[in-house]
Amino acid sequence: MPDSICVPARINFIDNTHRGVSLRHDLTEIKTVEHILAAINGLGIDNLIIEVSAPEIPVGDGSSQVFVELLKEAEIICQDEYESKTSIKILSPIWVSTENSHIVVLPSEDYKISFTLCLEDSFVGSQFASFSISPEIFEQEIASARTFGFLKEVEQLKKQGLAMGGSLFNTVVIGEDNFLNSLRFKDELVRHKILDMIGDLSLIGRPIQGHVIAVKSGHELNLNLARKILGGGIPCSNRTWVFINQVY
Repeated sequence: MPDSICVPARINFIDNTHRGVSLRHDLTEIKTVEHILAAINGLGIDNLIIEVSAPEIPVGDGSSQVFVELLKEAEIICQDEYESKTSIKILSPIWVSTENSHIVVLPSEDYKISFTLCLEDSFVGSQFASFSISPEIFEQEIASARTFGFLKEVEQLKKQGLAMGGSLFNTVVIGEDNFLNSLRFKDELVRHKILDMIGDLSLIGRPIQGHVIAVKSGHELNLNLARKILGGGIPCSNRTWVFINQVY
């Protein structure tokens, strides 16, 4: 953008979490960053400059798939510094909650996300999925899961200037008693929630070694967890952060 400045993809540059995550640095704002950040983080990329020609990341097909394909086409380079990049290792439980939504992250040997989606007021009901996050699993099982929304909300969203580019191509639309389009996975909705969480937690700036368990979470709670992880960590070496005897 003309006269724009660099906006770091970090937690302290978050501007808005309504229907997506926006980052801002001074007067420069970039909207809907979660899907491209999920692709970058899901593929294990941690050194990248993204240039955009508008204040919002392209929606693509509503998933991370187009970004994964472009990143792989461009080729991913393993740099000399790769082995020394730091990670955050969870050694004691950390959790955040609201009245109806909850997340806890527990010690684990790898990065794992388990998510329960509950849409009680629709035919969808509940969906559950759990994956250990690796580049292979992300590409095969998560990246192509599209965002979703209710048909009854469309008009109201458009009045707010939201979902203006929404279509049956880039959004799974939930009708009164069925989906208006075909699903890529029978549990595509909860897989997309995991995709969003990967993008949100990437704003921590370091890989996580822990098991994230979420129930009915959204962007704001995901990012509250990220803030709590960063607020509770202590560096113990050049490669790992740990959490010791902490009760939340």
